[in-house]
Amino acid sequence: MPDEKGSAKSKRTRAVVDRIENSGTAVLYVGDDEETKVEVPVSLLPEGAEAGSHLVIAVSLDEGARKAAEDRVKALQEKLEKRGGAAEQKSFKL
Repeated sequence: MPDEKGSAKSKRTRAVVDRIENSGTAVLYVGDDEETKVEVPVSLLPEGAEAGSHLVIAVSLDEGARKAAEDRVKALQEKLEKRGGAAEQKSFKL
């Protein structure tokens, strides 16, 4: 596995499944020190994961989705401005 620092737009780290609770929640200890406890839905774990399983967690920015959301908000804002007139225009930002 590459350096856990990853790039500026993504990061990878390790986790260990401590337990899976009847509520459908998995308790993970994250990082090399395994001091950070995180609870996640079991549905986010890969098939076959169980107590004691070691995981690699990768998190990355989805810049395409962010741009698409910004475009949708901008289009809606323009539509509302046209409908309500230009008297009181406000700018919104995500």
